[in-house]
Amino acid sequence: MKNLILVLSLAFLPVAGHAAKAKKEVLTAASFKVNTAASTAKWEGRKLGGSHHGELLIKDGSLNVEKDALTGGSVEIDMASLKDLDLTDAETNAKLVNHLKSDDFFSVEKHPTSTLKITKVEKKGDKTFVTGDLTIKGITHPVTFPAEVKIEKNGVKAKGEMSVDRTLYDIKFRSAKFFENLGDKVIKDLFTVSVDLSATK
Repeated sequence: MKNLILVLSLAFLPVAGHAAKAKKEVLTAASFKVNTAASTAKWEGRKLGGSHHGELLIKDGSLNVEKDALTGGSVEIDMASLKDLDLTDAETNAKLVNHLKSDDFFSVEKHPTSTLKITKVEKKGDKTFVTGDLTIKGITHPVTFPAEVKIEKNGVKAKGEMSVDRTLYDIKFRSAKFFENLGDKVIKDLFTVSVDLSATK
């Protein structure tokens, strides 16, 4: 009888291995490397009566997770990879891209990379907001934007769209803030950069 009671008691004890495994499901602290081949960055700029859009390559990056929540990270963008995707004429396309890479805009030869360093991630209701230091042309300013974040055991997916005031980064070409009588040649000060990141261990 005593042996039967002992067997039944052991049967209802938690198995140590299962308990440990359950704890590991929660990512207490981890850093995931951005898979540059599986991640994208896209840009769009507007002018009176039209717009241009294109893409950029992500050079490097990482996303940090703690207690199943995004807490930080950084993304480095290769500015020399800048492409325009809306102009079909090769000569016109090349002219625009070269102009965007010049000192009138992003000064790519002097500043080949731009970076976003995440400094804060906040949940407001069912939405996530990311704040970070955005560096373009060696000039840094904070940005905040909504993001979608999905955290899994072996990876993180995050995407969001930033609205950037180019004049803060010494990009003043045809800006109505600095030049008068531009007429229909005005280029809007705000441009957008959207990133779709996939990071793994």
